[in-house]
Amino acid sequence: MKAVLAAALVIVATPAYAQMSPAGCNALSDAASNAARNMDGVIKQLSGDAFRNAMPVMPTKAKAPAADVNDARIAAQMALQEYQHALQDFSRAISNCGN
Repeated sequence: MKAVLAAALVIVATPAYAQMSPAGCNALSDAASNAARNMDGVIKQLSGDAFRNAMPVMPTKAKAPAADVNDARIAAQMALQEYQHALQDFSRAISNCGN
């Protein structure tokens, strides 16, 4: 993620009349691809199987907050997957400067 931000800063600092070099495009592509790949572990940790399986036997007082936690978990997982797919799409699009 830091590499993506660093590459983006370099690109923003590039004069408007200049075009990004193939090396710059590929560096940004690699950074985005690596960031997307690194998200796999986080997304897998959000599967929530153990938590979801424990919900039916939780005390009644905990069931409503547990449902909120589960809803938030699902939303976070979906958002991270969408972000991961966007990074992958961007990586493919900028690779070799779109050529």
